[in-house]
Amino acid sequence: MVKFIYQNFPSQEVVRLKRIFNMNTLYISAAIIAVSAFMLPRVIEAVNLHIHGISYIAEQTEEYFKITEPIEGEYSVELDLSDPESNEGQILFDDGDNTISVLEVVPRDEAGYEVIFRSHASERADGAALISGVEHDYTDEGFTHSFKAEAVASIDGGEPFELSPTGSTGLSYQDGDQFGFILDASSADAVSAKVTVTNLQLNLWAEMWWPQS
Repeated sequence: MVKFIYQNFPSQEVVRLKRIFNMNTLYISAAIIAVSAFMLPRVIEAVNLHIHGISYIAEQTEEYFKITEPIEGEYSVELDLSDPESNEGQILFDDGDNTISVLEVVPRDEAGYEVIFRSHASERADGAALISGVEHDYTDEGFTHSFKAEAVASIDGGEPFELSPTGSTGLSYQDGDQFGFILDASSADAVSAKVTVTNLQLNLWAEMWWPQS
C-alpha cells in the first residue's frame, strides 16, 4: 500500500515525506533516550530503597537532604491490659502513607507494662518519609537517633500521668524503627489504658536537585 502511494507522488514529494519520516523517527528515538536517562537513576534508587531499606537513603548525604519537623497534635490508642497480646497491630497514627502501630505490650512485673510502638515509613518519588517518636540523622560518625516523643496514660478512665521512655532503635527495619514507654499499671485490677503520644517527628529525606557547594 505504501509503495503504491509513493509511486503516485512526484519524486520530490516522496523525498520530502521520507525526510519528514526520518526526522520524526530521530525525534522519537532522542525522546526515548532522554526519558530513559532521566528515569534510570530513579529506578535504581527505588530498587536500592526496596532492597536495603530506608537506611540506604539516610546515608546518601550527598544525594539527599534531611529535614526533621515536629508533628502537631495528640495521638491515642486504647489498650486492653487483660490481654496484652491482643493489642498488637493497634494503630496510633495513620496519615494514609505513614503509620505507627503497637508492636507489643509486654508485662514487666511490678513495673507494669512496656508499650512498644513500630513506625512504618513511606517511599516517595524523590526520597522517603518516616513519622516516628524518634529523630534520625546521619553524621560523619554514622547513624544517630534521638528519642523525642512524649506520652501520658490514664488507667481505667482515671487521671492521666506521664510515661517514661524505655528506649528506641535506629533505622533497624527496612521501613522504619521502634520506640517504647513504661506504663505504670501494676495494679492487678487494671483492665484498660489510654495512651496518648505527642511530639512525633517527621523525618524527611528528599533528593537534591542542585549541586552541593
